[in-house]
Amino acid sequence: METAVLKLHCEDVKGIVYNVSRYLYECGVNIISAEQHAETIDNRFFMRVFFDCSGLNRTRDDFQAGLARLATEFGMETHLTFSDRRKRMAVLASKYDHCLYDLLLRHQYGEINADFALIVSNHRTLEPIAETFGVPFFYVPVTPETKEAAENKVLDLFQAHHVDFVVLARYMQILSEAFTSQYQNGIINVHHGLLPAFKGARPYHQAYEHGVKIIGATSHYATADLDMGPIIEQQTVRVDHTHSVETLVAMGRDIERNVLSAAVKAHADDRIMVYRRRTIVFR
Repeated sequence: METAVLKLHCEDVKGIVYNVSRYLYECGVNIISAEQHAETIDNRFFMRVFFDCSGLNRTRDDFQAGLARLATEFGMETHLTFSDRRKRMAVLASKYDHCLYDLLLRHQYGEINADFALIVSNHRTLEPIAETFGVPFFYVPVTPETKEAAENKVLDLFQAHHVDFVVLARYMQILSEAFTSQYQNGIINVHHGLLPAFKGARPYHQAYEHGVKIIGATSHYATADLDMGPIIEQQTVRVDHTHSVETLVAMGRDIERNVLSAAVKAHADDRIMVYRRRTIVFR
């Protein structure tokens, strides 16, 4: 079955669902699921439609042209993807392997609706893992003096491998604005802390020093502002005074894996919409 996903948002006015559904019906497609959300404060309407387009009765170009006319009528921002074009993802990682292993295994099990294009690291530690799973691995060292050149080399690799989005699987480098701007809302980072608290380095140590009773991890879109991009997924676990920093780190690994894979799957399935600094994540 050939499917597609349509995402849209616009001012919340009457007739959006009716007109979108009618247009899809006229085009011969069958809606499988439709989800919507209205933001009362900003008067914004968000919608995601997943549909079977096997019976599309016109060319894709004509279909998209008609959709563009509808978008103009309602002032919509739209995003349309077809299932016959799978996204290609790149992973940036350093030395920690737990998030990378989890993504590779989930991909192997068919849980992630995207293809692994390549793995890039500033260390060689993870190269044997990439070889085991048959994913191209590239070693790009980074120093303060070579940071700009290293980022340009990574971007060149992404272009050569037709990368659609990027996953930072505990990549321990701060990316420049020149880099993040190339993939706006397309770089997924996992932060080993419950943002917006404890951003930056050593969040488990920060949590320990503050005596918190809950620790967590956050997946978010990376921006030029460190650990301040739109949040996609968060999970927590309760802790107490008996837990050492080392225990917090160990407990956090599972959460990190879970929030990162959840974000990657949601992005690959086109279930995320970004509005200002917030995300709407359809389930």
